[in-house]
Amino acid sequence: MPDEERLALGLIGCGGFGEFCLEAFSAMPELRVSAVADTNQAAADRLGARFRVPAHGDPMALIRHQDVEIVHIATPPSSHHKLVMSAIAAGKHVLCEKPLATRVRDADEMLEAARDAEVIVPVNFVLRHNAVTDAVKAVLDSGALGQVLSGRLTNCASDSKLGADHWFWDRNVSGGIFVEHGVHFFDLYTHWLGPCEVLDAHAETRRSAAAQLGSGPGMGMGMGGQQAIRSGQQDRVTCTLGFKNGAVVSHYHGFDQVMPMDRTDHRLVCELGDLRVDGWIPLTLAIDAVVNDKTQADLETCCPGARIEIVRTFAPEEGEVSGRGVPRRLARRIRMTYEPAADKQRVYAESVQALLADQVAFLRDRGHQRVVTESNGRAALALAETAASLAAPNARG
Repeated sequence: MPDEERLALGLIGCGGFGEFCLEAFSAMPELRVSAVADTNQAAADRLGARFRVPAHGDPMALIRHQDVEIVHIATPPSSHHKLVMSAIAAGKHVLCEKPLATRVRDADEMLEAARDAEVIVPVNFVLRHNAVTDAVKAVLDSGALGQVLSGRLTNCASDSKLGADHWFWDRNVSGGIFVEHGVHFFDLYTHWLGPCEVLDAHAETRRSAAAQLGSGPGMGMGMGGQQAIRSGQQDRVTCTLGFKNGAVVSHYHGFDQVMPMDRTDHRLVCELGDLRVDGWIPLTLAIDAVVNDKTQADLETCCPGARIEIVRTFAPEEGEVSGRGVPRRLARRIRMTYEPAADKQRVYAESVQALLADQVAFLRDRGHQRVVTESNGRAALALAETAASLAAPNARG
């Protein structure tokens, strides 16, 4: 594709994640990287040299850059409002890392300005561009497992690279775990299950280093048994969501793990079985369910190429049962495993690319239906803000 037909992208925020995304974007035929910026000039220079583009120590210089059409903002959350508003004022499109802002009122101002300027400001909700995510939604929408009754997200994230002075722990900068991190999962579950409300929320504040020290072998903190703790350092939050379809889902977001034990899993309990998803970037879907010939065929359509194990075949009289007052005709119990790809980094990069390709398609044809729109970023932030507000009086330390 000729350069003049490729969308010129500038990155603000030259940290590790910004570099990861830029590497993915640079491989897309519909894009070309045109500039980078970071308040740390050395970080900008390093990335600029790698991609052979101008490097700015002032983000506003990149926003004013004539050869930038879309700005990817990969900076701490408290900076999003100012940077997005400046980009919109300069007539630039924006791809914003989560969250859209730290407050809903700021997000509303940003989206109103974007509408007036006829530019886009989606959030980089990569979890929507994922084969396992798509399979879960297809299964739920098919009705093969009946109604979703309950669910649980357990997100055990590593804090190994989040020292006490990291901006993540400063809620004035990050917005806190619900806002900085939870928005990904609020969006994912509304994508799967539809509208919801926050029923309750809670937060836990990390105890002092001395209180955390264990007495047995291997229980010390290392490096002299000392680890700095920021005052008011909330590292675990929980909430419960009630969905209009009747499902109740609990979330646990913890930044409380050593790096090798970073992990995420989901469980959705339905009337006729359950689904288990493994991975922060979803990589595996396991289904344990009772089916008949039709519903098994529906599941196979939703999860092409899945491995199927027949756990038990029912005699005719065993398969005629009722559940929740509904008569059922069942043939067997099965376990399905759907694992379309195993390489997390490759799947992650492809998800980032797919999201931006979807946005570019919309810019070329405003009739194109995007997977992620501006409203998704605002809706997830509203849930996060409510959860953080409900958790504040309940926080323990």
